[in-house]
Amino acid sequence: MIKSFVCVCGLLVSLNVVAASLKPVKGKVVDRFNNPLPGATIQVTHSPEKTITDVDGNFNFETIEDAELIVSYIGFRTLKLKTAGENFIHVVLDEDSQLLNDVVVVGYSTNKKVNLSGSVSSLNSEKLASRRVSNVSSALQGMAAGVTVTTQSGEPGGNGGHIRIRGIGTFGGDSAAPLVLVDGVEGTIDEVDPNIIESVSVLKDAASASIYGSRAANGVILVTTKRGGSQDKFSISYKGYFGFQGATMLPQKVDALEYMQLENVAAGNDGSDLPYSDEYIREYVAGMATDPDIYPNTDWQDLILTENGFNHGHTLTLTSSSERIKTLTSIGYLDQTGIVVNSSYRKISVRNNMDIKLSDRLDMKFDIQVSNANKNSSPYEGHAFNYMNTRTPNIVNQFTTGLYNGANGLMGNNPVLLLREGGIVKNNVIRATMAMALTYKILDGWNVSVQATPRYITKNNHNYKNSVTTYGDPEGTTSFKSGETYNSLTESAYRYFYWNTQALTNYEKQLDDHYFKVMAGMECQTYTEKTLSAYRQVFNFPQYDQIDAGNIENMNNGGGEYQWAINSFFGRLNYNYKERYLVEANIRTDGSSRFAEGNRYGVFPSFSAAWRISEEPFMESIRDRVDNLKLRASWGKLGNQNIGSSYYPTTQQLSTGSISMGGNLYTTSAVTSLSNRDLTWETSTMTDLGIDLSLFGCINITADWYRKITDGILMKLDIPNHIGMGAPFQNAGKVRNQGWELSVGYSKKLTRDFSLDAALTLSDVKNTITDMRGTSSTSGDIRNQEGSSINSIYGLICDGFINSQEEADEINANCPQFGTTVYPGDLKYRNVSGDNKITTDDKTIIGSTVPRYSYSFNLGVGYKGIRLSAFLQGVGKADGYLNSYYVMPCYQGGTYRKEHLDYWTEQNHDASTPRLSYKSSNNTYTSSFWMKS
Repeated sequence: MIKSFVCVCGLLVSLNVVAASLKPVKGKVVDRFNNPLPGATIQVTHSPEKTITDVDGNFNFETIEDAELIVSYIGFRTLKLKTAGENFIHVVLDEDSQLLNDVVVVGYSTNKKVNLSGSVSSLNSEKLASRRVSNVSSALQGMAAGVTVTTQSGEPGGNGGHIRIRGIGTFGGDSAAPLVLVDGVEGTIDEVDPNIIESVSVLKDAASASIYGSRAANGVILVTTKRGGSQDKFSISYKGYFGFQGATMLPQKVDALEYMQLENVAAGNDGSDLPYSDEYIREYVAGMATDPDIYPNTDWQDLILTENGFNHGHTLTLTSSSERIKTLTSIGYLDQTGIVVNSSYRKISVRNNMDIKLSDRLDMKFDIQVSNANKNSSPYEGHAFNYMNTRTPNIVNQFTTGLYNGANGLMGNNPVLLLREGGIVKNNVIRATMAMALTYKILDGWNVSVQATPRYITKNNHNYKNSVTTYGDPEGTTSFKSGETYNSLTESAYRYFYWNTQALTNYEKQLDDHYFKVMAGMECQTYTEKTLSAYRQVFNFPQYDQIDAGNIENMNNGGGEYQWAINSFFGRLNYNYKERYLVEANIRTDGSSRFAEGNRYGVFPSFSAAWRISEEPFMESIRDRVDNLKLRASWGKLGNQNIGSSYYPTTQQLSTGSISMGGNLYTTSAVTSLSNRDLTWETSTMTDLGIDLSLFGCINITADWYRKITDGILMKLDIPNHIGMGAPFQNAGKVRNQGWELSVGYSKKLTRDFSLDAALTLSDVKNTITDMRGTSSTSGDIRNQEGSSINSIYGLICDGFINSQEEADEINANCPQFGTTVYPGDLKYRNVSGDNKITTDDKTIIGSTVPRYSYSFNLGVGYKGIRLSAFLQGVGKADGYLNSYYVMPCYQGGTYRKEHLDYWTEQNHDASTPRLSYKSSNNTYTSSFWMKS
């Protein structure tokens, strides 16, 4: 009894001591502009005690005397401080821009940005919204170091770009494109409405991308769309824009007077009679205003580029959320009109993202996207642009009687009439994608998920060419058939069906200072493509342009079916110690039906590690200035199976023909090319070294150096001619891409109402073909050869003009150029072969179409809800080449550009173009003179 009494008394004394040591602490948490931060967390170090601030930023709780508090708030730098006996604490937090994006989407998962050990660039919805473009690929331009976007076309619906990540690693065109996944589903980046994108992650090094194995050799782009909002909330938002598009930097063409004067100069240089006398020129100039049928002054560019390019886009988004269901529904509409008549693009898309909590452990995701795009154009657009650059200004387009001209160099074809009445091309593309996933939580930190994703694409092309009539005079006494002799119709259909099944398991565990995360999965993908086409001529009722209405005598049909599949197994292990030492390992095994048995499976491993120096104890004294300092290193191996389905057929390539015997026609087959059952993966091995640095909560710097070797590139090697068949593809090529990247960003709220954002990116990549088994390949002006970059420009080196008759005589006597006589004002070529004559043997690599340097600068200024942004982007050491009538004067009867007025003469040795001449072909060869950098 006495012992019990003593124990109770001791307990009461202990409780009194503890109660006496707890003191109330009040305070307020604000930003540096004294704005309250509601919901900020205040926690006592090494204790479960914590509280949050109210709507005014105030907090009030009890803790021990001289306690150490940790104050944190999303988007702000965490602050540690001691109460030091104070009853009221005023806490000021600084913004931390790097934490605004600290969760990054990676392969099959997410990760903290500071915990990444690979090279990943991420863009959030705010950055994408700052670029007022209608497609995502254009928005990526200049936003991530090492990523180049090349726009191939400005036509409606065709202004998406070709994306390349860290150079080009293979000879194929589309096979050099990166893998694009939208919410984990393979697709194209421009099919997603930019307004519903939450984030875009670009996986640039092998360690980040190798989890996707054979599809990741050219990098990976992960697009994550927005999902339902906060609980018990419904919202509607609308975004829209409108604008006009027009052609920029158009070549300036000469008028009729300048054209005739230049024609006389060319004829004089050739020793020919002048085509236009001074009297005729005076008569022509006087008659241009009174008789345009006889004395026209036609600007073909103005007649063809007639439209204003009006375009507008609209996105309506509805989000709702309850305790069990979150949904986002988005409806988008895009309407673009081209700058050429009868060209347009209209697209409507609907997306629904739904998350359902079936139980405390079972979650379901159900996403669906459907889009319908219609693109119209003229079947003669290419023809019209060709005529726009070649037809001369002294040719009339439309007579004053309303008839269209087809004579005087038009050869019966009037480009303006063909655009307006020459028919129509209608392209319809319907895409439908559905993703269904179930995730079951087995234990805390351990879950399994399964996902099934069907994707269907149908493309229909209706190409109707109408036969129209042009005339040779205003009265129509002579006429010509323009375009097709007979009207014709080609209908083609494409069907694509893709099925993806995934099964994943993820487990993560924190053991004191050690963090582990393991992921394993399997994936099965099947692809089926079908094509069908039909062609007929002679439609007696042009308004009824259906296949059945055409003449069956000249009909032609075709079609095909292609199938392939990929089976995959993959896994990843992440480990970090105190978020200071980071390690990641990935492995993936892919099996592709595009290769023969024995070569179908490839194994693609990767490893990466990082050291966050900023988390070391010796950095404590400068941690208020250095937020993050991390060194990274990675190595990995990737594969490429995007080689088409015909390189490994079950038999050799066959072609069909016919032969007449005994008055009967028999169908024949012949082997035209050999197959290669030893084909296997193109493989890419990449090493990456990087550093990440964040300072003062507002400055972010990232730098990387990398080397990427692509081996086993498919190419055809020469075989003896007596075999009589085409050479098979072999794994024979090798390419190296080596370079560096630098990104510098600044983001800060300078005053309560004023914010400033700036970002600079610089990158360099040197592309080199290191092995082609001693061979080379040339297509026109483009050549691939060892020691040069992919798709190099192949031509003569020009050493300027021949500026005197003595110099011309010396060349004609001792180093003739293509066996022709040269004159002062002609181009002088370098004798690379050393044989004292200029021939095609003197052609060499004169430029590269692969950009060496890329740079961009983004600037954003915000003031009281109003935001202004500016963007600058460019490339360095990238060469382009235009030949024929686009740049060369007197080329096959074409017209002249304004710059051709600056031609070579005895008094003008610093001219823009050589002497004018129709008879000389010396100046029209592919050479460095016509190359543009």
